[in-house]
Amino acid sequence: MLGVALTGNCTYTANMGIKPTKEQLTAFLAAPSSGPIHMVNLLKFKAKTTDDKSGEASYNKYGENVIKMVTERGGKLVWHGKPMGVLIGDNEADKWDYIVIIEYPSREVMIEMTSNPKYNEIHGDREDGLERTALIPTRPFTVSS
Repeated sequence: MLGVALTGNCTYTANMGIKPTKEQLTAFLAAPSSGPIHMVNLLKFKAKTTDDKSGEASYNKYGENVIKMVTERGGKLVWHGKPMGVLIGDNEADKWDYIVIIEYPSREVMIEMTSNPKYNEIHGDREDGLERTALIPTRPFTVSS
């Protein structure tokens, strides 16, 4: 759920808070990658969207559609939940409404999905619903006992 088409038709704006900057995208694409990735999505919803819905409702519409695309490609929802507050950190800057972790079989699968025209059709609900977001790509690993 990178949230942006990774093709040349994308407009990037620094500090936009919804799409990656050119530098962030370049670093993501250049990083070594093999195997599955977990994308940690930190989400802050708008109070109201352009059509007067709640930001959460708009994002949920996107979520219902995008999870179908994820699972069609062998990915899955790993975890999601609402934060209870900030225990350590900045009470405002680290305040998120929702956290979602999605597993993609590979970075390439995620790139293909977010470059798909069908993804572009549903992405408007994501942009309309979010005030800001942070997406953190991670490599899953198992702790051995």
